[in-house]
Amino acid sequence: MTQEIRVEGGLSLNAKIAIAKVVINDAIDRFKRPFVVWSAGKDSMVVLHLVKTVVEERHIPMLPALFIDHGQHYDETLDMLEKISRDWNFKVIYARNENALSAVKGNKIYLKDLNKENQEEAKKIAQEGEILSDENGEYFEYSLETSVGNHILKTIAMNDAIKRYRIDALFTGIRWDENPARSWEVFISPRENPPHVRVHPILPFTERNIWEYTFKNNLPIHPLYYQGYRSIDGKYDSKKTGDKPAWEQDLEHTKERAGRSQDKEGMMEKLRRFGYM
Repeated sequence: MTQEIRVEGGLSLNAKIAIAKVVINDAIDRFKRPFVVWSAGKDSMVVLHLVKTVVEERHIPMLPALFIDHGQHYDETLDMLEKISRDWNFKVIYARNENALSAVKGNKIYLKDLNKENQEEAKKIAQEGEILSDENGEYFEYSLETSVGNHILKTIAMNDAIKRYRIDALFTGIRWDENPARSWEVFISPRENPPHVRVHPILPFTERNIWEYTFKNNLPIHPLYYQGYRSIDGKYDSKKTGDKPAWEQDLEHTKERAGRSQDKEGMMEKLRRFGYM
């Protein structure tokens, strides 16, 4: 079915919604402790709403959400998390790499201040030039735009939460058209370290579809999308892609995630090998 969807490429939004709901229903049936990865961004907002729709149809409680707190979120993001989780009545678990965040000094994280696990992970994934040194020792930048920073601040935090809360499935908002490294992902994707399954309900959606669904269902919209951002993450690294609201920009002929370095194909592939979404 996955290959047919990809090749055809002409499915209506309603057809894609129907597929997403089948994927979600199947995952709810199969897994005991599923969570929704939620960032308040447009894609995870759509997944969250689709899950909410399905659980309401099934007359079961809303699934909990997992929020990866890397310490660089916009205030608007945190405000949305609090308001929407309260209004929609679901629990949010905050995944943080406390050891790494407590080691931040200015814009640097020194390896000597990290525990053994984080030191090993940093050295394992760092690309050439990402581990630097000064008079205080080896360090990497407190940034989400490097392999080592992204991995330590996001993936390690997520993996720790998976183990701590015994999560067996994670709903994520990745799409086929975002990046070549995600273009051959499947709806139900097992992971080994730690053991769990990634569930990807909106793989066939395009960026345009995301906005169509958002307005069709009157979903909350992060304020930065109105200001010209099309992809939102850390407040030090996210960049505007234009002056118009995101949905009014040329979505089909310009890059959605412009300025986010981890989207360089080689880096994204490496991050995903080590657990990134």
